[in-house]
Amino acid sequence: MSGHVIRPIPLFKAENVPPFLMTYMLGFLPPHDMGFYVWYIEGPEKKMLVDAGGKLESMALWFQFVAAGASGSVIQSLDQGLAKVGVKPEEIDTVILTQLHPDHVELASRFSNAKFIVQKKELDFALNPHPAAAPFYTKEHFEGLDFDIVDGDQEITDGVRVLLTPGHTAGGQSVAVDTDAGVAVITGFCCVRQNFEPPEMLAQMMPVLNPGMHINCLELYDSVMKVKETANIVVPLHEAEYIGKERV
Repeated sequence: MSGHVIRPIPLFKAENVPPFLMTYMLGFLPPHDMGFYVWYIEGPEKKMLVDAGGKLESMALWFQFVAAGASGSVIQSLDQGLAKVGVKPEEIDTVILTQLHPDHVELASRFSNAKFIVQKKELDFALNPHPAAAPFYTKEHFEGLDFDIVDGDQEITDGVRVLLTPGHTAGGQSVAVDTDAGVAVITGFCCVRQNFEPPEMLAQMMPVLNPGMHINCLELYDSVMKVKETANIVVPLHEAEYIGKERV
């Protein structure tokens, strides 16, 4: 086991998010908060991030039409967050992109010396999206990046590997990291802790709750199960608990 450490770097947050966005067809659950992050993996020889981050202002339509009733606030800039783990954007060697939605890739151009690892299915779809998904992709955020394209599960470096976990997007990928406490998996789909830990009443019927934002509901359910079965530690991509933590 490589003993890597995952450092959450929260950039902004959303509060009072409607529950059905994270728990499909279960709108009776309480509203919740969400964090929007990049994740620094401490340990590999190369300086490595999961996701490139985005800007709160670019989520304005999401807050207005999708997450109506929610509010957002900036936590820190990308530079401020990276400085806390001792790196600058130009020093990052590798960025693993869980997906190509704006909040995960908008700031990619800041990482001028990085290779960007993306799933083939995700890039192909993002370059020619279905009309129903097109509003969630902005080509100028990712066109021209120095991509390292993978196809399926693959080891990136000793102790860090990607898992193909589609459903939220066409080719989302989760990131499995060997830590001293076991395998931690940063999910490649938008979810919170509740997706993996259903209330007792619901847990009797289903081991996970399908996230509410998806292009393929059945694929996404299988992806949630894949992460649950792989991970000793599940790191839900938008779980607010990591906003105040220095490490996973």
